[in-house]
Amino acid sequence: MTTIVSFIGATADNRRQNRRQASPSRLYRFACAATSALLWLPRFWKTRGELAVLAAMSECERRDIGLTVFDVENALTLPVDRDPTEVLAKVVEDRRQRREF
Repeated sequence: MTTIVSFIGATADNRRQNRRQASPSRLYRFACAATSALLWLPRFWKTRGELAVLAAMSECERRDIGLTVFDVENALTLPVDRDPTEVLAKVVEDRRQRREF
């Protein structure tokens, strides 16, 4: 004896429930994206100000923190959506690790 059960209605119900459950995460992602877009310009000016301070330092001061003038120049060529201070911090950390070994 064979029993055939139709799952068409069950599948449609599951899809409706999945859409309802996914909407808060979509709304959250949209809110995060909107907040990031609105705060982009202040972050950009802040990081460029920090780069200006690094560029104004003398060679001895930059050497003390593990940077060269070329590192600062390379950070200025990064795309505007990347944080150059994070890149410079990684450069300094890599040099310190290489020096230890």
